[in-house]
Amino acid sequence: MTMATTVSQYLNEHSVHYRVIPHDHSATSRESAHKAGLREDTVAKAILLEDDQGLVMAIIPSSSSLDMRAVHDETGRNQLEMVKETEFGEIFSDCEVGALPPLGPAYGITTLVDSSLDLCDTVYLESGDHESLVAMDGRDFNQLMAGCIHCDLSKDWF
Repeated sequence: MTMATTVSQYLNEHSVHYRVIPHDHSATSRESAHKAGLREDTVAKAILLEDDQGLVMAIIPSSSSLDMRAVHDETGRNQLEMVKETEFGEIFSDCEVGALPPLGPAYGITTLVDSSLDLCDTVYLESGDHESLVAMDGRDFNQLMAGCIHCDLSKDWF
């Protein structure tokens, strides 16, 4: 599979210059970073959450884990839980299972972005498959995420 149609259309509609970085098959965004020879803190990963009010996407560096307390504090929603990968298909029908692009606005999902990603010169995103990343200028990523909530959402693995 190649880049998800929704991702390429969204980037093109917003006139974002990007390049696709192929890598060996990977199962996680951390593994994608390693296989592409990139620093984990520059690869954005998406975590999909849901409650009775709907979906929320949290975007954090792949080097980190999600701080659910921060998500609850920012959203005021205390019942959010992670959505299982097997349930992604309806919303992300143009993506391989588990290859969730961190572009919530492209899919009409309320999105929170970890503020550490605002500082990256280049941001790398899952493209919707398990064998490529999308690279874009950090300013372009910030512009794409301008309507999202930017806050401290993550805890470092190390």
